[in-house]
Amino acid sequence: MLIKIENALFSAEIDTKGAELQNFIRKSDKKDIIWHGDKSVWGNHAPILFPFVARCLGGYFMIDGKKCEYSRNHGFARDLEHKLISNTEDSAIFELSESKDTDYRFPYAFCLRTEYKLTEKGLEWKITVKNTDQKDFYFGVGTHAAFDLNGGAAEDFLVEFEKHEGLCAVECNPDGYLAAGADAKSLITKEYGEKEKGFIPVTDAGFGNGHLFTNFTSSWVGLRNKKDGSIVKISTEGFPYCMIWQNTSGKPQFVCIEPWHGLPDSEKTDHIWENKIGMNLLKAGQSFVSRQDITVE
Repeated sequence: MLIKIENALFSAEIDTKGAELQNFIRKSDKKDIIWHGDKSVWGNHAPILFPFVARCLGGYFMIDGKKCEYSRNHGFARDLEHKLISNTEDSAIFELSESKDTDYRFPYAFCLRTEYKLTEKGLEWKITVKNTDQKDFYFGVGTHAAFDLNGGAAEDFLVEFEKHEGLCAVECNPDGYLAAGADAKSLITKEYGEKEKGFIPVTDAGFGNGHLFTNFTSSWVGLRNKKDGSIVKISTEGFPYCMIWQNTSGKPQFVCIEPWHGLPDSEKTDHIWENKIGMNLLKAGQSFVSRQDITVE
C-alpha cells in the first residue's frame, strides 16, 4: 500500500512493503529525486537494509548454532510488510517487528521503526532499531537510496563528500565481498586516489559492484549536477561506511549513495553471525538511531 505525504515544496510516496521510499518529488519542476525503479534496469528505489547490509556469502549465517538462510543480500526488511503506525499530511511512521517471517533468519525480538517527514529543505529520514529481546544481539542497518540522473549524461554529475577530504576505500573483490586480510577479520583499506579530493566523477564505466568508503568525516555525501550546480545530499554523520553504486548495464540512469552501519561478508567468512565484520552490538532493551536525511539544493 502506498502512503503519500506532502508539503508546499515536496511530495513523497512510501510503500508499506519494505517501508521503502518510492518517489520524492520537487513540486517546482516536478522532478523526482529518487530513481523510478524500472525493473529492466534495477527494480528498487531506496530500500532499507536490515538486519545486515550488502553481500551474504553462501546465503547463510550461523546464529546461536543454527543455520539461518537468506536468499537475497541486504537482509529481509525490504521484502516484508511494515505496519503504518502514524500518518499526517507531511509525515509517516512505519514499524517492523519479529514474526514467523523473521524468526527463522534472525531469532530475536526487535522493532525496526522508520520515520519520514518532509521539510522545507527535503526529507527527514530516521531509522531506529530497538532490541525488545531479553538478550543482546548483533545487527547491521543501512539504506540504499538511488538518485535519478533524470536523463542527464553521466559526465554531467559527480559524487561530492562535504569535507572535500582524501578518500579511504575498503578493498573488495570483484564479486563485492571484502578482500580478506591475513586473519580474515581485518579490513584492507587504501587511498582511493581521486584526482580532486572528495570528488568522484560519474562515468559510463560505472562502479562495478560498488566503491566502498570508510574513515571519512563528511556529514553528508551528495550527487552534484555540474551543469547547473544543483546537489542532492544524504546525511552520513555517524556512519562508518558509505557505498557508491550505479546500474551495471546500459546507460547510467542513477547513482546510489548508501550510508551503512555494516559491511559485506568477507571472502573468507566463517559464517558466524557475531564474527561478521562491521556488526553492531545492541544490548537488550536499548535502541540504535541512524539519520540519513535527504536535502535538495
